[in-house]
Amino acid sequence: MTEPPPPWRRALGKLAGAPPPPPPPPAPHSVAVAPPADGSLLTMEQLQNLSRTVLENASRIRCQAVQVDPSTVLCRVLGRYKMMVDGRDVALAPHLMLDGYWEMWTTEFMLRTVKPGMVVLDVGANLGYFSILMAELVGAEGRLIAVEPNPRLAQLAERNLALNGFWHQSRVERVAAGDASGQALAFRFLTSDPKNGRLVKAGGAVPDDGDTVEIAVPGMRIDDLVTGRVDFIKIDVEGAEEQAWAGLTRVLDANSDIIVLMEFNALRCRAAEATLADIAARFPLRELGLDGQVHQVAPPAILERREDTMLVLARGPL
Repeated sequence: MTEPPPPWRRALGKLAGAPPPPPPPPAPHSVAVAPPADGSLLTMEQLQNLSRTVLENASRIRCQAVQVDPSTVLCRVLGRYKMMVDGRDVALAPHLMLDGYWEMWTTEFMLRTVKPGMVVLDVGANLGYFSILMAELVGAEGRLIAVEPNPRLAQLAERNLALNGFWHQSRVERVAAGDASGQALAFRFLTSDPKNGRLVKAGGAVPDDGDTVEIAVPGMRIDDLVTGRVDFIKIDVEGAEEQAWAGLTRVLDANSDIIVLMEFNALRCRAAEATLADIAARFPLRELGLDGQVHQVAPPAILERREDTMLVLARGPL
């Protein structure tokens, strides 16, 4: 698609008497579905079809935040869902309280990928933002399993799913995804930034800063969390990608049409090259870009990056 000329060139054209160029065509996923002008809640059809800019603006307009108790705030996200967040969180919660959305490129991907009746896993569910969205997308005939080791976040995710009426098709597992089941793992997080909680080596010194917390959490293979069909898994486990990947071999073998959306960062891995080679042996390497689209990506590009890569793993076309 040809890029439209910049504004200054259009202005010069008008001054010279030339007719203005035609406006660029709408994005492929945009349709004639406008957000309601009266501020009523957005529908699922609108979430799935509004352009990114319109959806972001509509979410901000409908965003509200009310303090429930000294550490809990109730807010509106995506112009549709009620969501409780931890008011002490200065990393993720401010985005949800003031903007009403998080990582719109990932949100868009889920809106077009997760279908009614699917069995989906949200591994590293945090407060349950993506869990809520996927729970509605799979519907009453589907099933959502959210996995979150931080007890406070797991509690909020569970409440958020129930608050939006999705308790009957979902459950929250308070475990850390790993390569073995049953063992106790050391999990460390900041009260002010719980989304970056991670597994650490047990016995290390814990900073005495009033913010860092370390607890023991049970580890669990994804293979042991679910039986039967699995259609979609989102994995965002802040450095435990290798362990989580090693713990889902049975699920991957048993589900040829599975789609896995997994955050990967070589700097957080112990054997990044070997892990990526194992992933590439099962799936073509593709990534989710900030534009919300899926692109091919080569191993060297992934291994050389300092920032995260959101891998989109599927055996068929997307």
